[in-house]
Amino acid sequence: MENLSMNIRVVAEREEAPALRAVPLPSPTTQTVAIAGATGYAGAELVRLLARHPHAHVAAALSSETFSLDALLASEADVVFLATPNEVSADVAPELVARGKRVIDLSGAFRLGEPALYPSWYGFAHPHPELLADAVYGLTEWCNGELTRARLVANPGCYPTSVLLALRPITYLIDRAQPVIIDAKSGVTGAGKKSDLAYSFSELFGNFKAYGVGHHKHEPEIRQGLHLGDKTTLVFVPQLLPIARGIFTTMHVGFTNPVSADELRAAYAAAYAHAPLVRVKPQLPELKDVVNTPYADLGFTLLQGGRRAVIVAAIDNLLKGAASQAVQNFNRMCGFAETEGLL
Repeated sequence: MENLSMNIRVVAEREEAPALRAVPLPSPTTQTVAIAGATGYAGAELVRLLARHPHAHVAAALSSETFSLDALLASEADVVFLATPNEVSADVAPELVARGKRVIDLSGAFRLGEPALYPSWYGFAHPHPELLADAVYGLTEWCNGELTRARLVANPGCYPTSVLLALRPITYLIDRAQPVIIDAKSGVTGAGKKSDLAYSFSELFGNFKAYGVGHHKHEPEIRQGLHLGDKTTLVFVPQLLPIARGIFTTMHVGFTNPVSADELRAAYAAAYAHAPLVRVKPQLPELKDVVNTPYADLGFTLLQGGRRAVIVAAIDNLLKGAASQAVQNFNRMCGFAETEGLL
């Protein structure tokens, strides 16, 4: 991140950080942006992407420990990115929106449309339930014109991004009398920066484990995004890979009627014909092809004469699962090319 000294002011965790050089004023085609939570894994990726974005002027990049509402407002940002904890975003985003800022929130604070779900899945009563209906769920490829008008964008979770991109094009084919089984694996950066024995090198190296089965906060987001209703059985099993980054999600679905490979390929082609960052592969995807990229790779294999399918999605959890998707949403909001600053 050596180029940051040329175009941002950073409030870092260490007070002895040297002052950075002044930056030129933004041009009329540039949006001034601020980032809260800039020293977390996803926040650092946001800083890196926006620092090189030709239409973004980064006025402030603040750590989650040092940022304040006043500091964000003082930056005079047009768009504020929140890479902050759920409860923090739930409090800060409404204040920013009320002051005319556009907000892209990378937390889960505004992803669910039903306020009653927050106490059981996120552990707090939502302080601003009135904003949930106004928040645009920013699964970029499935947004139409709503991003250009959005005041508040709820950036999707990493697991839901992989699942929804893979299954949304074919939900009309899925037999809802059969369970939808989601076997999802993530690199350890998905847990964020924390001092926790469970995420230490000695616990993770050479290990592989499931976690959060039945109570992971991304489960209601997945169900909501697939429009499955309450009767379809959804089995979501998140697992922790002993790697730094990447998500590899394997989905098992049954179909109401047998389908052909051509039928599935046509469904994906129609859905993603104009989606430059989604690649439908002729074979099952691999993590090595997406890590450190903004792409989502999808692939499938039919079973039992087309009555069932195994569908695989691979993304980088910090990029397509967080920061680069946030920048995609920023580009759509501001009328820039969707891949600006990403490729």
